[in-house]
Amino acid sequence: MGLVTVVVPTYNEAENLPELVERLHRAFGGVGYEVVVVDDNSPDGTANTARRLGERYPVRVVVRERRAGLSSAVVEGARAAEGNVVVVMDADLQHPPELAPQLAKIAERGCLAVASRYVKGGRVEGWSLSRRVVSRGAVLLARLVVPEARGVKDPVSGFFAYKRDCLRAVTPTGLYKILLDVLVQCRPPCVVEVPYVFGLRTRGRSKLGAKHILDFVRQILALSKWRPLKFAAVGATGVAVATAVLAATSWMTPLASVALAIEISLTTNYLLNRLWTFSERHTPLLAGWAKYHLATAAGNLTNYATTLALHFAGVWIYLAYLVGVAAGYFVNYALSELVVFSKPPAH
Repeated sequence: MGLVTVVVPTYNEAENLPELVERLHRAFGGVGYEVVVVDDNSPDGTANTARRLGERYPVRVVVRERRAGLSSAVVEGARAAEGNVVVVMDADLQHPPELAPQLAKIAERGCLAVASRYVKGGRVEGWSLSRRVVSRGAVLLARLVVPEARGVKDPVSGFFAYKRDCLRAVTPTGLYKILLDVLVQCRPPCVVEVPYVFGLRTRGRSKLGAKHILDFVRQILALSKWRPLKFAAVGATGVAVATAVLAATSWMTPLASVALAIEISLTTNYLLNRLWTFSERHTPLLAGWAKYHLATAAGNLTNYATTLALHFAGVWIYLAYLVGVAAGYFVNYALSELVVFSKPPAH
């Protein structure tokens, strides 16, 4: 195996760097490697700690003047890398350094190597229920709205390895989840997930917060070309269309007028989604129209069931209905993304 570069973005990781570098050195043994620490001007002296380590180990330091996010730090580290294969990992020791050589070997064969918490043998330890829900929710959203992430069990992992030339060319769409950009922009021919155990920090403080969650949502919306928001906007036009049809057919019996309003609004929604929201999918016109009716029926049923269940549980009917609308929207969008306007398989 040729020279491997380990890129480690840091902010206030002076306590963890010595152990990380020592364990990496033992893990790589006689294999040529280097560590590129990309530090966002940490006030705790992380950069100076890395420079001192560079006197004993193959460690180089890139210092940035301000915090600019992990994703851009990975790209800068790849641009400074001398190895053809780059391993990306955090400095907090939640990513086991001993796994880095295995990831590098897989990447050298041409596959994107992902250290995964969610394949057989992988897991998280010490997390609260809320943290687990947030993590699983992030994975679910990424796999739903970003087609390139659907074949990956842990598409938001921060521990992976791939070719340097690809990582150098990535344009980050978010501050933290660089793996999603790699999947979309590099389109690796194969992805191999390697299980690992993700535990709690032993030193320092976790940096996960509301800013990270909001940035992730914005990133997956951008990577999906804003399809969920377009889908919602089209749904809003359906209300206007249905209202106009009801007004124009007021001379009909209510049974006929309402049925016609629903059908016309469903059809206009389908056509707008086909022409705008999912324009790149080239969905067959009539087959897609039939599937769309089934998808919206499932969404409406979900809305109805959710609203009634919450109301009977004591929730105010109007609040229950709003939750039902949200649940119905999610089902409608999921079925539209995965079934009605499904992306054709790559050849």
